[in-house]
Amino acid sequence: MVSALTKRPCAYVALGTQRYRVRHVSDPMLSGLSDVAVLGDRIVVLRRQAPELVILGPNGAMIGEGTDLPQFVCGHGLRATSANQLAATDMDGHKIVLLDETMHEITRMDCAERPGLGRPFNHPCDCTQGPDGRYYVADGYGNSAVHIFDPELRHLKTFGHPGAEPGAFSTPHSLLFDGQGRLCVADRENNRVQLFDGDGTWLGQIEGLYKPMALALTPEGLLLVSDQTPRLSAYSPNGDLVGRCRTFSTFGHGLAVQRDGTIIIAEMNPDRVTLLFPLPEGDTF
Repeated sequence: MVSALTKRPCAYVALGTQRYRVRHVSDPMLSGLSDVAVLGDRIVVLRRQAPELVILGPNGAMIGEGTDLPQFVCGHGLRATSANQLAATDMDGHKIVLLDETMHEITRMDCAERPGLGRPFNHPCDCTQGPDGRYYVADGYGNSAVHIFDPELRHLKTFGHPGAEPGAFSTPHSLLFDGQGRLCVADRENNRVQLFDGDGTWLGQIEGLYKPMALALTPEGLLLVSDQTPRLSAYSPNGDLVGRCRTFSTFGHGLAVQRDGTIIIAEMNPDRVTLLFPLPEGDTF
């Protein structure tokens, strides 16, 4: 008979040839979580309630108290745009707030609380910065578009429209630039990730996904995609599927990767942060 106090065994998953040890981090401070980012040696978790930001150490341990984001209505996306800057997306406040390494606001992009169809913003989902310093916003729930801003946050252009053909979107949910300088957009309700150049010209797409949620890059340049199967997929730079594993909650809504290759998943239902620690080759741990 197994005692109720017996420690549960560790779970392991694999993406291609890389094997990972799984750790779940659950805490009342992680309820309502939405996304996750890595800034230096800290894991920053975005929640949809105050305090909006919760800081974890690299192994998932809580660090200090949470941080409020003033005037935030409902946080959705969080992404490190540089080594000392985060972009936090307020889905229902229709704005993007840029934060420094102390979690204080530097500046913002907003629509003065006047959301509109086809223009910035209308329930945006995510923001990333391109290699040339321009900012890109997936304006995903009210609009089916990506907006481009110059480094001084002036709106340059918008591309995309509602639809299912190449270059159209149905809920652009997450976006980033890969190692080849391509803009990757998780086109959630069209079950694909679309690829564009920095000006919005369509280059191709990755299919075989079910409602892709979040995107991240590994140090080796693999594109990670979580979807609502629920699973985590890894793609090579040429778009080949190299590995898949299950995510452990209903939705892997946010993704980030630490410098050592540890993958962090912001999971929903139940809400928790899951860490996938890479194991050395041949290590049985």
